[in-house]
Amino acid sequence: MKRLKWLGGLAAVALLLSRPQAASRGAAEAMARWYASVAPALFPFLALMPLLTGGEAIGAYEAMLERPMRACFRLPGAAAPGMIVGMAAGTPAGALAARNVAAGSGMNRGQLLRLAAATAGFSPAFLVGGIGVGMLDSAAMGWKLWMAQLLTQITLLVLLRGAWKRRVEGVEAVGTAVGDQPIRGAVMGILTICGYMTLFGALAGALGEWVGQGPADALVCLLDVPSGALRVSKLALPEAVRLPLLAGMCGFGGMCVIAQSLGALNGCGIGAGAYVGIRVLAGAIEAGCMVLLLKLPQIKVGYLVEPIREKPLAAAMLIAAIMACPVLAKLNKSIS
Repeated sequence: MKRLKWLGGLAAVALLLSRPQAASRGAAEAMARWYASVAPALFPFLALMPLLTGGEAIGAYEAMLERPMRACFRLPGAAAPGMIVGMAAGTPAGALAARNVAAGSGMNRGQLLRLAAATAGFSPAFLVGGIGVGMLDSAAMGWKLWMAQLLTQITLLVLLRGAWKRRVEGVEAVGTAVGDQPIRGAVMGILTICGYMTLFGALAGALGEWVGQGPADALVCLLDVPSGALRVSKLALPEAVRLPLLAGMCGFGGMCVIAQSLGALNGCGIGAGAYVGIRVLAGAIEAGCMVLLLKLPQIKVGYLVEPIREKPLAAAMLIAAIMACPVLAKLNKSIS
């Protein structure tokens, strides 16, 4: 495995050096997407991670959601913060949240794998504003991508409710330091995401120039969803084909997002093969969900989409604040 990684790294370096201008363009485009939508949508969740997934949060959500979480997903109520962060913020914030609640509640390794892999995805700001409005010029299409993702996440949690029951040992919580450490950790986390996106964007740009347009588009879709979605959105395809294709790509997540999630789960005993397998299944389910959603009557949701598209940071902060309410209520009750 180490030799394979070394050979892969060597090949990546050779590719970047052979197509430096295309790699630079791809890296610049990836950094622009990170700046415009990814960073503002994820930062509040990373900065507030100790509050959203710490001991008080685990206790508050256990008291509220223990029974429904056990009955529906065979997960403890403590898993609820990780599930909600994954659905609302996307990856890798969801993986970090899942790791935190697993460390704080004694969840087994299988429960952590199911929670992190099933709830991985993209933020509403990216799906609705980035792809829907920015690439497809349609808020309704972005809304359908968001709905397909939510349906897929819930379906996976139900389908995998009895899988993997091994115990987890030695899992360390992330972002639980005191003082200014949560903010510092959030900044480092956001910069790490930027690094992943820049590297994969550069590889995608270099590949595009090296192998030709058709094969390049397919490889880019596999590596990096934002870059691949931009290419798919420009294809002369009917909506009934293009949207399921985009949904399948988003369900899989792309190797860039998968690498970020596995990095966040490093040291937890989560195998890459099992995680990638779940994401392949997610891609198939999400494409199927989109096919079903396209058969439903179209609903006008512009008034819901506009705040997400125009102010992703404000929308993310609002969701994070709502998530923190049960924790603050529990703290207030314990103090009084």
